[in-house]
Amino acid sequence: MYKKAKKYKLSRKSILFLISIFVVLIVLVIGIVMLLTRGKEVKDALITMPFTTGDSYFSVGNTVVYSDDDLLTCIDTSLNEKWQLPDYTGEPDFTSNDDITAAASNDVLKVINAKGEYLFSYQLDSTILSTRVCTNKVAVSVEQAVNDDTHSYIIIFDLTGTSLYKIDISDKYVLDYGFDSQSDQLYVLELDVSGAAPVSKIFTYRPETQSITGIIELKDQLVGSVYIIDGVIYTIGTNRLTMHTSLNTSREVLIYGWVLNYIYDSDNPIFVFVPSADDMSHIDIAHIINTSGDETTINLPPNVFSIVHTGGKIYCFATDNIFVYTDEGIYSRTYTLPFTIDGIKGAMDGYVFMTQGENVYLLPLP
Repeated sequence: MYKKAKKYKLSRKSILFLISIFVVLIVLVIGIVMLLTRGKEVKDALITMPFTTGDSYFSVGNTVVYSDDDLLTCIDTSLNEKWQLPDYTGEPDFTSNDDITAAASNDVLKVINAKGEYLFSYQLDSTILSTRVCTNKVAVSVEQAVNDDTHSYIIIFDLTGTSLYKIDISDKYVLDYGFDSQSDQLYVLELDVSGAAPVSKIFTYRPETQSITGIIELKDQLVGSVYIIDGVIYTIGTNRLTMHTSLNTSREVLIYGWVLNYIYDSDNPIFVFVPSADDMSHIDIAHIINTSGDETTINLPPNVFSIVHTGGKIYCFATDNIFVYTDEGIYSRTYTLPFTIDGIKGAMDGYVFMTQGENVYLLPLP
C-alpha cells in the first residue's frame, strides 16, 4: 500500500518574495548588459590636441600631423609621438592623403611619406600656387614670369622627384585639377569662354605616357567640382550631378538649388547636398544622393552647421549636439556635446576635428 505524498502549498508571502528576487535579478542582468555595451559619452571620447586653430594640422593615414613653431610633428590618436622633423620656412601650404604629405613654400616643394621620411625636395624656377597628391604622384600648379609675360603650368612628379609631365595652361581658365582615387589619371577642369556661351571641359591625362585619355564637354551648365572614383567621373554642375562611365554613357540627377556639402569617397560614393543660400551658418535640409541615383531628404534640427557621412551613418553637427541618421535618412540618436563648438573639419576615417575658439579636439565618431 502506497502512501499519498503530501502537497506543499507556498504562502502568498513566499510567492511575493520569490517574484521580488526574480525581478531584482532581471534588473541586475539588464543593468550589467547595458553597462558592458553602452558607448562612451562624447565628453569621455574627446581627445585634446596639442595645437591650436592657428596652426596647420591635418591627418595622414591614421595619424595627425601638425606644424608648430619650427617643427612638423606626427602623433597617433593616443597623442604618442610617431616622428618629428624640422618645419619649413615661409609658412608652407600642406596637402596630404593617407600616404604622403606635400609642403609647398614659394618655389620649393618637399614631399614626405607617412613614416616621416623625405621622399624628395625640388626647387622650381616658378612660383607654386597649389599642390595635389595621390598614392604615387604629386602635381603642382605654378606661374612663371618671363619678361613681360606670365606662363602657367601643371607639373606632375613621381615620388622620386622625376618630372613625368608638364601641361601648359597659360591661355586656359582652369577651375580645378586633381587625381583619381586610383592614381591612374590626372584631371583638369577648364572653363572655355571663347565661344558665344561658356563650356565646361574636363580633360583627363595619363602622366606616364604624357597623353590625353579623354575630354568631356558640358555646354548647358557650369561645372564646379570633379571626382574620379573607381573609373567613374562625377561632375557637380549648377543643375545636375552627372556620372560619366568609361563606356561614354552617363546618368544625371537634378540638383538645381543645391550645393555639395560633403562627399563620402568610397567604392560607392555618397553625395550630401544642402540648399544653396547666402547664409550657410545653419543647414535646415540635407539631400543625400548615392551612385544608383537614389535620393533621400532629411529635415534637420535647429543649429546644424556641418554634416559628415562615414561608416554608413550621417552625422549632423549643431553647436551643442550631434544628430545621427542612417543612410536611409532615419533618425538614430542624439549625442550632447560637453560645450558649444564652432567648427568641424574632416580627419581620418571615423574621426573629425572639432574646434572651440582656439582649442582643437579629435573626436572618434560614435
